[in-house]
Order: sequence, then C-alpha cells, then structure tokens
Amino acid sequence: MIRNKRKTQQGIALITILVMVALATILAASIARHQSNTAENTAYLIRQNQSLLYAKSAEAFFSELLVQDAQGSAQVDHMGETWAKPMPAFPVEDGYVSGYLQDESGKFNLNNLVQADGKPNENVQRWFEKLLVRVGLPAELSQAVIDWQDPDDQPTGAMGAESSYYQGLQRPYLAPNTKFHSIEELKMVRGFEGKNYDLIKPYISALPSSDLTKINLNTAPALVLASMDEKLDANAIDQEIQAKFAKMEYFQSVNDLWSLEAFKNIDPQNKQSVTSLLDVKSSYFQARIEVMLSERKRQFTSLLMRKDQQVFVYSRSLAPF
Repeated sequence: MIRNKRKTQQGIALITILVMVALATILAASIARHQSNTAENTAYLIRQNQSLLYAKSAEAFFSELLVQDAQGSAQVDHMGETWAKPMPAFPVEDGYVSGYLQDESGKFNLNNLVQADGKPNENVQRWFEKLLVRVGLPAELSQAVIDWQDPDDQPTGAMGAESSYYQGLQRPYLAPNTKFHSIEELKMVRGFEGKNYDLIKPYISALPSSDLTKINLNTAPALVLASMDEKLDANAIDQEIQAKFAKMEYFQSVNDLWSLEAFKNIDPQNKQSVTSLLDVKSSYFQARIEVMLSERKRQFTSLLMRKDQQVFVYSRSLAPF
C-alpha cells in the first residue's frame, strides 16, 4: 500500500516536471519568437528612417538645382535645362537613390478657377471647359469644381454641387469651400469619380498660390495648349514643339507661341483671353524620388515652390507614384 502510494507520488512528480519542462520550452520559444519579431520590426524601422533620410537628401539636391537655375536663368524655364534631367541612380549602402523633377507650372491650376473675391474667373473657366471637352468630359463639370472652392452654398449651375448634394451620397461629406490642397481631392467632386478623374489627371495641378498662376509654354502638354481653342490640332502642336526642342530651341516669350504654324487659325478672342494666363517660367515643381534598400523599393513625392531664388517644400507624400 505504502509502495503504491510512493509510486503514485513519483508519477505525479514526474508529470509535474514534464509539465514544467514543456512550459519552459514554450516560454523560451515565445521569447525567441518575440525577439525575432522585435529584431525584424527594428530593422524595418531602421530601413524606413534610412529611406526617409535618403529621400530628403535627394529633395535637397533637387532644391539646390532649382536655386542654381534661378540664379543662372531666372527669366525662362525649359526642358533642356539641368533640373529637367533625371537624377542618375546614386549608389548607397545596400541600394540606390534616384528621382526626377516635374514642372507643375506647365499644367492647368484648378485653384485659378475661383478668384480671391470668391467669384469664378471667366477666362480661366472657359479654358478649363475646353480642356474638359478635349479629354472627353462634359464642359459643365467646371461648375462642380467651382462650387467645391467658392464660399457660398448655392450651386453654380445644373452640374454644380454644394454640401447639400454631397450630404445625400451613401457616404456623405461636406464641400470644403476652399482651394484644392491636392488634385486627389478632385476624385470627390461631382462628375470626377473613377475613370473621369484619370482622364484629366495628367493635365491639372493644385498650386497653393493665392494669386493667379500662369502656365509655362515650355513645359505644358500639347493637349493643354490645344485646348485654348476648339480649332487647334493637338498633334500638330506637339510635332512643332518637339521639332523646336530637338533643335535646342524653346519659347523665350509668349509671343513666340503665336508664330507657330499650328496657331495660325486661333480665334483672336480666345488668344486674347488666354495670353494673360501664359508664361515661359516656372515656380512650382514636383520631385519624385525612389529609394531602394535591401531589395525593397520606397517612393516619395515632394512638392516644391521656388520664389526669390529660394525653394520651399510645401507638401510631402509617402504614397507610391
């Protein structure tokens, strides 16, 4: 009886030891896994910080290029200048940094549509409506873009849309009644959902200036220039401009544009209404930077404003291009 009791106690002790060993093994494995996850997370954060620092270095490089350009040729900006050439892939430890600058001043600025007094700029609106038609959208969508910015709550026209319209959607929101901070906002404006936004995206910008900004002829897409007048041929304009650039020539003044054969038939009234909206120099740029580290690619976008031979960063994004 005593012997059986002793065997039972020994069995319980053995089971207890096995349980403790199992728990210790599980605990050790858990600690090891936690340490491994912590190490991976730490390494990830380190790579992220390194990528961001490399991106800011590239941003500083592009800023310096723009400053030097302003010091050397402040009156004209064109695609033959150093700033317009892509930055070669610069090797860094376990990767590289590359990027390029895009001129935002060559695009149609949505924020020009509404003046400081809250009223639409009629010349700008007419040009925007022609641009909408060129990309395959109704001209009347300009009304919704104006309502998105103007201070009142009264729809501009049949295709206008204020907060009362957006509040009736399945996912309601309010019209901000202020300038666009990003062209991405246009996706929320009536009529620009889905593919409609993609049609207009390459030709628009949302510049932060409170003053009227002008479109640089030397960097504007041919379709933007062609949209000045219904009779203009975008392909003909593109061919003439490319031939001009191939000879290392560029527009030195707005009057140079009207000397092109493609613009001979432009309506005099349209010509007069857009002339004040054109220029040959730029103040706004977009830096697109790519950082490759440990075979992982990261992309950064910085929006730059150049003024008085200084460059300021007014927006950054970590979203892929």
